[in-house]
Amino acid sequence: MRNTVVMSVLVMGLLACGDGPPRPPPPGFCPERPAAVEPGRPGQVPLRVRSPERLEAWRARVGLARTSSSAGARAPERLEAGSARVGLARTSSSVGARAPERLEAGSARAGLARTSSSVGARAPERLEAGSARAGLARGWSSGSPETWRAGEGRARALSVEAPEHFASWRTHAELSRAGTSERLEAWSARTGLSSVAPSARAAVDLTGRSWWATPCLVGTPGLEVATPRVAVTESGRAMAVWTENDGLDAWLWASEYTPTTGWSSARKVDLFRELPDDELRVRQPQVVADGEGRVLLMWLQSEGSTATQLWSARHVPGEGWSKADRVLAHPLGDATHLELARDAAGGFTVIWTQFDGDTFSENVWTTRGSPSTGWEPARRIDTPAPGFSLAPRVSVSSDGHVVVGWDRFDELEGIPVAWFSRWTPSEGWSAAERLSPPGVDGFYAEPVAGPGGTALALWSGLGAVEVELWARRFVPGSGWSTPERLEEVLGSSGAAQATAEREGRTLVVWPRARDGVTRLSSRPFDFTRGFRPREDVAPPPKGLVALDPRVVSVSAWESLAVWTQEVEGGRRIAASRYVLGRGWGPATWLDTETSAQTGFAHVAVGARGDAVATWLHGGEVPGVGLSVFQ
Repeated sequence: MRNTVVMSVLVMGLLACGDGPPRPPPPGFCPERPAAVEPGRPGQVPLRVRSPERLEAWRARVGLARTSSSAGARAPERLEAGSARVGLARTSSSVGARAPERLEAGSARAGLARTSSSVGARAPERLEAGSARAGLARGWSSGSPETWRAGEGRARALSVEAPEHFASWRTHAELSRAGTSERLEAWSARTGLSSVAPSARAAVDLTGRSWWATPCLVGTPGLEVATPRVAVTESGRAMAVWTENDGLDAWLWASEYTPTTGWSSARKVDLFRELPDDELRVRQPQVVADGEGRVLLMWLQSEGSTATQLWSARHVPGEGWSKADRVLAHPLGDATHLELARDAAGGFTVIWTQFDGDTFSENVWTTRGSPSTGWEPARRIDTPAPGFSLAPRVSVSSDGHVVVGWDRFDELEGIPVAWFSRWTPSEGWSAAERLSPPGVDGFYAEPVAGPGGTALALWSGLGAVEVELWARRFVPGSGWSTPERLEEVLGSSGAAQATAEREGRTLVVWPRARDGVTRLSSRPFDFTRGFRPREDVAPPPKGLVALDPRVVSVSAWESLAVWTQEVEGGRRIAASRYVLGRGWGPATWLDTETSAQTGFAHVAVGARGDAVATWLHGGEVPGVGLSVFQ
């Protein structure tokens, strides 16, 4: 009888969540978009054509080739390296056109494809995703019918695993049954994902729903929109930023999300200009929230023929954006790629590449600090050998250790190489360490900083036949382990992504190609116990090829993945939710239509598990797509 009453309460609560698709957002959730703008002047050449970023990089299985462009005439001898084999093409654009963040590469054998502009190769921000419509919340424990259990010591309902028909209610660990042997009937997955909170009296609290909200679309119609980024504060507020090119200049735009009112109207960020009559180029914004509700925005900016420099501004709730300011008082070179990360103590690590005219090399540089305390003197952290470093990635552990990884085209060997450097509070930066084997192409470096100075290094390597995924782990006092192959045939984007370390764990996700189909695979990694077995992500309906995954942890045992999915007629944005010990839930769509220009998703998560995804939205009226994980 008691079981019947409790189950009735649960059913009523689930029905209260809504039958069918998730609830529409409240009024004001999405801002009104401005009227369409006709960019440029009569006879004007578009910005991305007349002012490409100094270089076009051609990268192949055994090489990299770069040619200087009109903007790079200052150093025409930068590099032109041929490749005997088929190659990865990297083309630059000062605003990144519609594919600003990824290095799309071609490969004759493995189909490795990534596209990048000068805005940066692989934008790393890990990504979260959850299942939206199909949902079975599970957390029933009949052994103690007055309470609901889920997960390792926390009481909450789990997300969906079997949306098609029925599934059992069970705890995060395993199904518990009372003295009877009857299995508990599963409930149909018509509602969105639901969280069930614990209560001493078996009450059900459905305030913590778990679905992706109907997407909002921002950005000025008619203008070229690129490089969307988002940050989430501890209170659940969020800040989305992107660039817009009006044919004359590229500007920064932003929209703020408040849980009670939704997204604000987009506003242009005030920038400092020394040469207002010259062309303004703003690229690759990075946005990170601190622990006090503020948001730090950093970007690359240049005017006319001036060198590209690092700039920053801070957003304070109730006050707005601060005055834009240079990060470095004395710029050291022409910056080309930017990464930004924050540690738990409130400090920021800034990583960038810059072209150093004295050595005719592109090198990795860093500074640490904050707008409040100031920035340390910039220092170079990569190898002193001549070469060109690309796409640095930075990872910060929960206890403040830092690992940076990057690809460097070695002029002596004539191949790309995966390099890593570690930072610890006691010793500072380590010397750069090459982790890909000699004589073997190593690229798409992905670092993961672990607790106590441990680390995980991932990279893609050219195998005998296909492109493979490799890993090495670092333990203080023991050094780096021998290389471990995680994947034999990588998919079209050719790169792995990993969550930031949380309670000693991370989740690695990559595209896996088999028999002409590319789907996502994953392996959880424990910094004490190592890798768990591979778990595949269920593809979305009618999905063909999975590209560019982003993955983020919302708790110690739950993660969200968002990626670009090729479908018939174009691309869409897909998402799925992972639960440790249970695997991946069904994939769902975040966007509303198919378009060839859709892609390049990013995601951020707050301390409470609030997550926001953003992506470039194609379609009839392109813009920036935004969806909140509720």
